[in-house]
Amino acid sequence: MDKKKTSKEELERENLLLKARIKELEESYSLFKERREEEIHKDKTLLDGLLMSLPDLINFKDKEGTFIACNRVYADSFNLSTEEIIGRNDYNLHEKEYADLFRSVDRMVMDQGIPHRNEEWSTLANGKKVYLDTYKAPLYTRDGECIGILGVSRDITLQKKKEKELIRAHEQLISVMEAFDEPAYVADPVTYELLFVNNTIKKELGDDVVGQKCYKALQNFDSPCPFCTNHLIFGDNVGKTHIWETRNAKNKRWYRCIDKAIEWPDGRMVRFELAVDIHKEKMSQKSLRESEEKYKTYVNVSPHPIFVIDFHGNYVDVNPAACKVTGYSRKEILKMNLSDFLEPTNKRYYLELFKKLQSEGHISGEFPFIKKNGGLFYLEVQVVSIPENRFLALCTDSTEKRKAEERVLQAKIDAENANRTKSEFLANMSHELRTPLNSIIGFSDMLLTGIAGDINDKQTRYLINVSQSGRHLLDIINEILDISKIESGKMKLYKDRVALIEVYEEIRSSLQHLADNKGIKIIISPELDGKCVIADRAKLKQILYNLVGNAIKFTEDGGLVTIDTRSSGEFIEISVIDTGIGIHPEEVNMLFRPFVQLDSSEARRYEGTGLRLALSKELIELHGGRVWAESEPGKGSAFTFTIPACE
Repeated sequence: MDKKKTSKEELERENLLLKARIKELEESYSLFKERREEEIHKDKTLLDGLLMSLPDLINFKDKEGTFIACNRVYADSFNLSTEEIIGRNDYNLHEKEYADLFRSVDRMVMDQGIPHRNEEWSTLANGKKVYLDTYKAPLYTRDGECIGILGVSRDITLQKKKEKELIRAHEQLISVMEAFDEPAYVADPVTYELLFVNNTIKKELGDDVVGQKCYKALQNFDSPCPFCTNHLIFGDNVGKTHIWETRNAKNKRWYRCIDKAIEWPDGRMVRFELAVDIHKEKMSQKSLRESEEKYKTYVNVSPHPIFVIDFHGNYVDVNPAACKVTGYSRKEILKMNLSDFLEPTNKRYYLELFKKLQSEGHISGEFPFIKKNGGLFYLEVQVVSIPENRFLALCTDSTEKRKAEERVLQAKIDAENANRTKSEFLANMSHELRTPLNSIIGFSDMLLTGIAGDINDKQTRYLINVSQSGRHLLDIINEILDISKIESGKMKLYKDRVALIEVYEEIRSSLQHLADNKGIKIIISPELDGKCVIADRAKLKQILYNLVGNAIKFTEDGGLVTIDTRSSGEFIEISVIDTGIGIHPEEVNMLFRPFVQLDSSEARRYEGTGLRLALSKELIELHGGRVWAESEPGKGSAFTFTIPACE
């Protein structure tokens, strides 16, 4: 009995202890839970604060693609709140095509456990077009279980724009450097690696020179050049240009180098160098130094003015001829400046030329200068740079030559004025010259008809001679007046569509009697095919009348005259070909000059004023065409001209 009582008491005591322990555990768990909830709340608050403070677009999705969190920037891109985003998926926010793409990328990232990154243009809900750098990574628990995916998108529009501008600037720089005929390259100042060389260097050293050490490839040194300019263009000197001269150790040529630090597309500062080949200039300077004594002797005895000027235009040396042409003594000139001799009205222009001389090292030309007595004189000047930043001016006094040229020019102007006056006079005298001559011809023809009574054979011969001579003279006067009209600009053309076959037949009809008298056959090319030209019909007939008439005139009895026609683009080529006496090649160019007759014995046998071909040439050129002749003595001639074809 006592044992049972004792056992029951122990059980009750253990039960009480167990309840106390349970209560203690419950209180401990409640405290742990409370603290854990506080920690979770703090973590969530910190995470929310972090998400909301970041400028990037951030979102979290579960494995099914449902949004479980995002920041305000991400929600704003859709014009939604964060609460409206949570619980949705890509299909609620994007078109199906894009949602499918995003979902497939999410699955790939979760399945492979590898983050994914891409850049692309995207249009936000507010219509703004941005370039986003999007990063996606799988979300894991502490146990390594994938529970979703993190997405971070950063707006890199400005960065891309700057990169694009930098690339474009780099491309422009490369284009400029490629345009140089002189060697140009870019090298890293730390590694001395050649980052770029232009085609001038590649032609000499090969395409594989890029990547080599600049000192090895360009100078054949085994270590950086002792005269390297890096310390002169980097550091505090960035932005400054350094110009210097060196003799290349590899090809032994002298170069004037222009060095500057520039920014490369990857952001680093690099050395750019343009090397201008001045070897000839250097050799010339050397020759000048070696011949200085000879120079002094030659200068003093030279009849040509010689001046030596410093870089600022001050005279440092002159020879006696220079003193003579200027009127100043040597002592006076050595106290003067170039500007003291310049004509005041053009002084600014000549000072600009001197600046060009300073930069380029040479100029030439003819310039006016002022003498001591105020008179004007001209010098033909050749100026070159010489050592010690000086310039040597070798001059020739061209004052008298200039005056002679002015006299020749004035004589030419006077002759042109006289010729124009003559042309205008003849053009205005057409009525006064033609009227009395027409009366002579008319009354002679009337007398020949017997209207004034019977005439005997002798009187008939005289009247025929008067009429023929009058007509011949009238033709000459008409030709002179036509040429004068053209020269004075009073000749007018009345252009129309002209069928060539009609004109050819009229010409053949008009000149057939002359051809028949000599047994000459006139042939018209059959290949006309209805060809027509845009021309003044009367003037075109006059051109052909002159050319065919000349061909008949200079063709022996029983010969042949052909009118040939060919198309030549927008023009028609018309040729008058004869089997006559021909012309020497050296005399062909004289044919189209007015009042010129050839001096050959064959040509002198035929009468003429030499006006027909000159007039024909003027009329052809008025139509916009041209004329030329081909001939050989004893083998005939071919006169060809062009005339605009009908459209």
